Amino acid sequence: MWADLVKRLARYPSAVLTGLDGAGYPFSLRCVPEPDSARQVLRLALPDYANLQAGPASLLCHDHDDQLWNQTNVVVRGALEQAEGAWLFRPAQLLEGAGAGMSMLRQLRDGRRAAGRYLAKRGLARPRIPWDQLKAIMARARKS
Repeated sequence: MWADLVKRLARYPSAVLTGLDGAGYPFSLRCVPEPDSARQVLRLALPDYANLQAGPASLLCHDHDDQLWNQTNVVVRGALEQAEGAWLFRPAQLLEGAGAGMSMLRQLRDGRRAAGRYLAKRGLARPRIPWDQLKAIMARARKS
């Protein structure tokens, strides 16, 4: 997994680290993971204000063009730890994210199904989308 992880991370200039803060609440911040191949960990230079605690964490890397197409992303699950005065991310699982083509279609299909299950479980109807209002907002935005 390590070689594949390093190869995939090289495609992205930064990542979003999510872990727990000192009080146990989720905390996210952008960082630049640096691979340490000898230890198979990612070194993280985190700002002093990041009141993180060691434990479960994840890294999200994503990219897209100006129109939000050609999206790619990867998620790495693992653990955040402190060693020798530095923050380290120890990867445990690499999850390939959405991309172009069939994976994007699968993501849309699966999202619709998950939303349907969520609404059915709560006895809710699918919300109506006010398309006329949205189109009017877009028309005003294009004039600006």
